[in-house]
Amino acid sequence: MQKAQKEFGFSDREISLIRYSILSICYDFSKILLFSVFFYVTGKFINFLFALVPFLFLRCKNGGLHFKTYLGCVTFSFIYLYLVINVLPVYITLPLWAVCVIVVLCAVINYIVGPTSLNRKKEKSADYIRKTRIQTLVLTGAIALLILASAQTTKMQEYSMVCFWTLVLHALQMAITPKMKEVKYREELG
Repeated sequence: MQKAQKEFGFSDREISLIRYSILSICYDFSKILLFSVFFYVTGKFINFLFALVPFLFLRCKNGGLHFKTYLGCVTFSFIYLYLVINVLPVYITLPLWAVCVIVVLCAVINYIVGPTSLNRKKEKSADYIRKTRIQTLVLTGAIALLILASAQTTKMQEYSMVCFWTLVLHALQMAITPKMKEVKYREELG
């Protein structure tokens, strides 16, 4: 980093941002690798992929709960993924009409609350918020179409339910994030 700073004339702040970006990418890659190995070994790798895609998109675009430590983030993400792959689809079976109603409720929650983050201090522009909300609605619509299209195929229905539960847990995160933000703000005030 010192060599790059001297060679390219980066400021200390720019070097800090570069270092932070590289560490973030390495942390995220290591988590995905760790989870990939676990779900491959347990025979749920395809389910993992069906959870990972909406999980990453929703978290990147719409925000959610974030943790200050790597261990906290890995633990939360693992529990989240384990629930949507191995627990919720297995133990909670809903009729198609209920799934559709819940998808609409998730879309509304994500649209109203998102994008948000517990740690974000700087507010995003109105244009950014509008674009993010539309992108989240498009993803929610795609999940709804997948659910409807897979209603007759058992294996695809299993995968679509993983996407569904990923969406539900994300919406729950979004629903509680504003309250958690308020508590955090009050704690900072003393």
